[in-house]
Formats: sequence, structure tokens, C-alpha cells
Amino acid sequence: MTGLAFGQAPPPSLPLRFLLAAPAWGVVAGAWLALHGTEIMASRWTPATLVLVHVLALGVLGNAMLGSLVQFLPVAAGSPMPGRRAVPALHLAFNAGIAALLPALVPGTAVPASLAAVLLGGSLCAFATLALAGLARGSGPFATRAGIAAALLALLATMAMGLRLLAARHGWLGPLAWPLVDLHAATGIGGWMLGLLVAVGATAMPMLQGTAAWTTRQVAIAWALLAAALVVAAAAAAGAVPTPAWRVVALPLAPLALAAWWRQWRAPHHRGPVLRRFWASGCIALLFAVAIAAWPEPLAFDRTLAVAALVLAVALPLLVVGMLLEIVAFLAWIRLRQQVPRGTRIPGVGSLFPAPDKRRVWTLHVLASLATVAAVARPTIAGAAGIAMAWAYAATLRGAWRCWRTPLSS
Repeated sequence: MTGLAFGQAPPPSLPLRFLLAAPAWGVVAGAWLALHGTEIMASRWTPATLVLVHVLALGVLGNAMLGSLVQFLPVAAGSPMPGRRAVPALHLAFNAGIAALLPALVPGTAVPASLAAVLLGGSLCAFATLALAGLARGSGPFATRAGIAAALLALLATMAMGLRLLAARHGWLGPLAWPLVDLHAATGIGGWMLGLLVAVGATAMPMLQGTAAWTTRQVAIAWALLAAALVVAAAAAAGAVPTPAWRVVALPLAPLALAAWWRQWRAPHHRGPVLRRFWASGCIALLFAVAIAAWPEPLAFDRTLAVAALVLAVALPLLVVGMLLEIVAFLAWIRLRQQVPRGTRIPGVGSLFPAPDKRRVWTLHVLASLATVAAVARPTIAGAAGIAMAWAYAATLRGAWRCWRTPLSS
């Protein structure tokens, strides 16, 4: 824990509200898949599929990543967010915006899409602005701050494209002159989600998993790979390169996944065994996604749905949920330090969220992941996959809440 600025840590309840909302939305995602699995596996364009994608991308991954940033920026990046009193309101607006967006994606619903646009657009703009201001004034490593800033800019670009797509869908503006959906997805996954994981992982992997420290050059190479993928995505969306070039967009994920797995394998100190399992599983899923995306021959199942399932429903959640469990335990430990008198011995971070409980959560997520991917080829098991997903996230939420409540009963 050396090098962490505990004195700058926000009240633990600030990031916790996001981190608990993430698995709660995961339960919703599982229930939705269980109820609408056949429609979801029929096409990427059905309203049911769009709802599930946004529950995972915004509800699960969005909440987990925003909550992590609330904690990571001041403690590990030396960049406290100004105006942190606004965080509870931003959390409420963001999640209310998700709740308003989902029915707006289904034709014939009465919920106004403009409400979702205002709540989501306003909350994400405000959060990113506060975070960028903190990074500009921060004192942490430049590579870390620059990487997080780039990810936040990608988040804003993703949000702007999403609002434009929503406007076209509801007739506020004219139809788009060129396809934007795939670029919206590529920027959100490659720039925002993977970009933030690279920036944060360069610090978190040595600290939590005992890997060798990342050099500035290695972080720059990782970001160069992501940037190259986004350039190809933009060119393909604009029609400047053939449509099959979209398959090339996935290729930079392979060296990133292999590098993370290799650093774990060659770690000089083996820490966080369950977190290592989460990350190893997530990296394997990313490699399978790359292989399916780049496979030159036709496949017996929907290629796009398979890649989306592997990335959005499996790989990224495994990477993020593993970190979420560690952060919740860390927050509970900080809270316990604040509660007990100075000089009192307190349990270590690892004992607040026991390893057997984490392993059970990991096992449930792996089983749910296998079922979800299998449902792409066999839509008849999508209902069972949804139940498994909801169960995994319910166990995550229960474990995180029990860990948080431990200091009160100790």
C-alpha cells in the first residue's frame, strides 16, 4: 500500500455507491437475458439486444469504472476531484439516466428519450469535467494522468455519438450521413473501457497482483495500439476502407491481453490470487474475441454477437468485477481505520473479503460467461444463461455488501 495518499481518500461511501450499483445492474442484465434471450440472440439490432448492451456497458461497466475513478484519482493518481460533494447527485443522475434510456430504446414506450439524454449527457459531462480538472492539477505520475485523461475524452466522444444516434432514432435530427453505431461501440470499448483499464492497470497490477512495474514506454505502446484500432474504426465507419477492416480493429486487443497475462505469469511476487484468476479469465475471453473477429472463413454462428458477448458480457466484466471486489475491501478497510481509535490494530484488507468468498464469485461468473457464449450458438439456452448471469451478479452484490458491513459488526 506504499505510495498511496490515504489522506486524500474521499469518504468511502462516495465510490461505494457506484460499485454497489454495478452488480445490481448486472442482476437486471441477467433477468433481461433470461426473459428475452431468443430475441437477443436473433440479431444485434433488436430492441432487446440494444437494451442488454446498454445495461452492461452503462449500468455494470459504467458504474464500476466511474466508482473506481472516484477512489483511484486522489489515492493513486494524486489528482483529487474538485467538487466531490456533487458525486452523490451525479451518481443519482447517471443511474436515473440509464433507467430512462432503456425504455427509450424500445419502440412505443412512453418514457421521453430527452430525459435520458439530459440525465446521461449532463452527468457524464460533469463527471468527466471534474475528473479532468483534477488530473490537470494533479501531482501523480504523468503517464497515469495522461492515460486516464485520454480515456475520459474517449468517454465524452462515445457519449456525444450516443446522443447523436438517439437523436436520429427519435427524429430530433435528420438521418446520419454515415454509419456511427460501430464507431460509437469501438470508441466506448477501445478508448474508454480498455483505455482506462490500461491506465489504471499499470498501477493496480504491480500493487494488487505483484507484477513488475509498467514503464512509461509500455503504457505508451498500449495506448498506441488502442489509438490505431480507433483510427481504423473511424476510417471504416466513414467508408474509407472496406467493411472487413472492422475485423482488424480487434487485433490490437490480442497483444494487450497477452501482455497482461504474461505479466501475471512472470510476476516476481504473487499477490491477489483470485484477482489474478479474474484477469486471466478476462484476458482469455479477449483472445477468443479477437480470434473470432479475425477468422477469415464464415462461421456457423453470428460473428458480431459472439464478439460482443465475449467482450461486453464476459471479458470486460471479469476484469472489472475482479477489481471491484478488491476496491470494496479496500474501502471497508479505510472505513474501519476511521472508526477505531488511533493505535488500535485492525484486520488486513485481505481478511475483510475472504478469499473463499471471492473464489465463489469468480466461479459463478465463469459459469455464467460460458453459458452466455454458448447461448450465441444455441439460443435455446439463453434463458439459463440469463439466470446464471443474474445469480453471479447477485453473489457479487451480496459479497460486496457483507464486506462493507463487516466493520460495523467487528
